[in-house]
Amino acid sequence: MAQEKQNTSGGCLCGAIRYTAAGEPKGSGYCHCQTCRHHTGAPVVAFVVFSAEQVSWLTGHRRRYESSRGKFRAFCNNCGTSLTFEDDELIEFHISTLDSPNNYLPNEHTHYVDKISWFELADSLPRYHGSIE
Repeated sequence: MAQEKQNTSGGCLCGAIRYTAAGEPKGSGYCHCQTCRHHTGAPVVAFVVFSAEQVSWLTGHRRRYESSRGKFRAFCNNCGTSLTFEDDELIEFHISTLDSPNNYLPNEHTHYVDKISWFELADSLPRYHGSIE
């Protein structure tokens, strides 16, 4: 399914945190890094990226943890839902927190070198050693 140019909405499991992102995303993909896996408890994370200027936080207040200098992992302090990887310029939402996750097809694998060995991939998407900037 093609990526839409309209607003994207999403939130946490308990509904305390809601957000929207306006316009087209900057990209989407899968991340295999250990920090993303720890943050979500999943073997791989699917994400969609927006500029911070595109994002509006509608309800609630996300809790942010500085996982590395200037980089934050955000989550709901009430239900624990992992929401984002972010800095001052970009916000990567976990696709699983979107109201319509089918609207965003991942188009790459980042930190592929960190992939869990038993996690098999059947796609032909580009695989990158680290992040794409």
